Amino acid sequence: AGNFVREEVLSGFIRLVAHTAELQSYTVFKLYTSLRADVSQESLTLAGVWVIGEFGDVLLEGGVTSSGEEDEPSTTSEKVSEKDVLDLMERILISPYTNNNIRAFVLTAVTKLATRFHEPAQETRIKNVLHQFDASIELELQQRAIEFGTLLTMEGIRTGVLERMPPPELKPTVMGTGESSRVGRWELADDFLTQ
Repeated sequence: AGNFVREEVLSGFIRLVAHTAELQSYTVFKLYTSLRADVSQESLTLAGVWVIGEFGDVLLEGGVTSSGEEDEPSTTSEKVSEKDVLDLMERILISPYTNNNIRAFVLTAVTKLATRFHEPAQETRIKNVLHQFDASIELELQQRAIEFGTLLTMEGIRTGVLERMPPPELKPTVMGTGESSRVGRWELADDFLTQ
């Protein structure tokens, strides 16, 4: 149902992940594996790209799967490399299902990954991805690419500007009016990821 998820559900999901540290590793790995299989669902792609951009370093450490027990997360055996993540981002950019909104998210995500990744070859690759859009006919994409490319050359400020975003304000409709249980948060994340 990724093509039919309303914008407020998508933003609520992103707020939930940003506010719930124990969901971040699980979610970034599940979204990464979901996007490797299918980039045709716009909302799923937007959520996945945003989460990978923010938590790409967590993805490289290894994903965690939910076993239904809050105290017993199990680590997956699949190791994700910086190259794998950038391969996925480039695949999303050239997909026939990708629109300019998704491309803008990808440009932002790869720019953020430049401060989370450490391999010089991948940083060069990130700069090349951005430079592909320096002459885009879409003004928004061109502007982002040029600004982000310039930002990456500013060693003194780029880490601070591209650090993780502070979690957006939680609205009562996201977590309910009372205190939600952690199991409920896992179930909400699972529901979104399986739709």
